[in-house]
Amino acid sequence: MHKAGIKNILFITIAWPASGEKNLYSDLMDEFVRQGHKVYVAGNQTSKDPAAPFRAEEKGITVLRIRTGKIRKASYLQKALSLLTLGRKISKALKVYLDGVTIDLIIAPTPPITLSFLYKNLKKKYGAPFYLLLKDMWPQGSVDLRVFRKYSIPWIFFRSHEIRIYKLADYIGCMSPLGISYILKNNSFIPERKLEVCPNSIHPAVMAQAEGSAEIRSKYNIPTDACVFIFSGNLGVGHGLHFLVEAIRALSDYPKAYFIIGGSGTHFKYLESGFSEFSPKNALLYNWLPREDFVDILKTSDVGLILLYKYTSPQFPSRILSYLEYSKATLCAVNASTDIGEIVESTGSGLSVEHGNLEEFIKSIKYLSEHPSERKKMGENGHKLLMDQFTVEKGYGIITNHFQK
Repeated sequence: MHKAGIKNILFITIAWPASGEKNLYSDLMDEFVRQGHKVYVAGNQTSKDPAAPFRAEEKGITVLRIRTGKIRKASYLQKALSLLTLGRKISKALKVYLDGVTIDLIIAPTPPITLSFLYKNLKKKYGAPFYLLLKDMWPQGSVDLRVFRKYSIPWIFFRSHEIRIYKLADYIGCMSPLGISYILKNNSFIPERKLEVCPNSIHPAVMAQAEGSAEIRSKYNIPTDACVFIFSGNLGVGHGLHFLVEAIRALSDYPKAYFIIGGSGTHFKYLESGFSEFSPKNALLYNWLPREDFVDILKTSDVGLILLYKYTSPQFPSRILSYLEYSKATLCAVNASTDIGEIVESTGSGLSVEHGNLEEFIKSIKYLSEHPSERKKMGENGHKLLMDQFTVEKGYGIITNHFQK
């Protein structure tokens, strides 16, 4: 049964998956459906979506796929232009397709933060509370990546939206304890009672086994006797991938470690260019894989990598959930502004070093490569961590706990 007082949920996001696919947001909303709620999603169309229908029923969820312009994998100018008109387009779609629907709770993640006026109008229209899932700290993230400077005109614009959205939110779910500390330190106007830890969460796969087959290693020429380290997903400047390339180069004559790097982003071309210079035999770089092959490669991997570089605000990459889901040890190379490495080490789920300390990073790679029983134990601890803290059941409970009568 759904929590008393919140029957209809409106979820607004620019990261809703294409029809037939899933991600952590669809997992969370699926849990709301399982708990008896009616869920409405306002999301942008993806390249895989058909032109119609504009509104679709997907696994019991009413999804509005709104033509917003290119946002993901777009230039900064394209993204900015799309974000400037995003709120107006969502508002128009809701008026047309959800006319007469009562909303009891509004939930939305960041990014973007540019929808503050939309949330203000929707709160007034529905008289509903607003729960903000704070996934990224913007505009500070853009400052860290040198997209623009602090106190510049773009910073002032985004910062005004950030302040407004924090004031509008009835509750703010942060990714980790350090996230709460950071927000309070930099936004003294926010009452502490608004903030809580509400991290990324998934509905874990039911696994017959977490280990991959020899066939997938053979298919992609992955050594059968090496410890496989994987880094897959967004390949952006904030990860400091030059550091990983340095390690791969330094370990070129070390046969016990093999690296798989895959995904897309601003630094894929950089990796491609770097690999072409010295053609590493201890690494595989890919841009795209069939979903089945990706899962098999994830299963056959031994250690998941987390890399965080320039950020001065806490980051908690969602890719770690895949590592924990498939019982993989985690190796973090991160800066002092995040606590993901501390969480991994304190739970016995892996190792953490300072990003840029190549000697310690290589030392950890060799340790994990040469101690399979330790890797296995870390993977088991990681899966326990997932089940204890990062399931959608936990996320659902954290959010709805505020609205019980």
